[in-house]
Amino acid sequence: MENKASSALCGAALRKIAAGDTDALSELYDVMGKKVFFTAYSVLGNYHDAEDAAQNTFVEIIKCARKYAGGDASAWVISVARNQALKLLRTRKSAAELEEAEHETEEKDMASAVTLLDALDRLSPEDKRIVTLHALCDLSFAEISAETGLKKDAAQKRYRRAIEKMKKYYGEK
Repeated sequence: MENKASSALCGAALRKIAAGDTDALSELYDVMGKKVFFTAYSVLGNYHDAEDAAQNTFVEIIKCARKYAGGDASAWVISVARNQALKLLRTRKSAAELEEAEHETEEKDMASAVTLLDALDRLSPEDKRIVTLHALCDLSFAEISAETGLKKDAAQKRYRRAIEKMKKYYGEK
């Protein structure tokens, strides 16, 4: 639900930027700033380099917003961020180091994603829903309460217990 809204906001902002409205960049940043930074950080592994890559991402978006042809706007922005991070990585590493880093990043991303999905699958459907709504969709516990019919405190407790279960499972892996 939240991802569709983010993608719609991103798409609208990208169309405005393509039309020359540079104020729309702040709208795009509000929606995607953290995701862009963490995408860059996952590739670069360095906070300052990730900040540089994130900044480069938004500069690149101003330049190439006209190339956005529709579809999942959030995914398009994230791909620009990943490309900018890899571009920065290329300038800082030799070709062999770059190839190794790309391979390691892909392996880590796959292993983390598989382990996360395994850990989520070990939760009850209701706990899985609460974790997904809070951690992945950025809903507050008040919003989760309204969505699930649970009291806010109950939703928080179930979330904490579910996270503990997932941590325990992660520790076993």
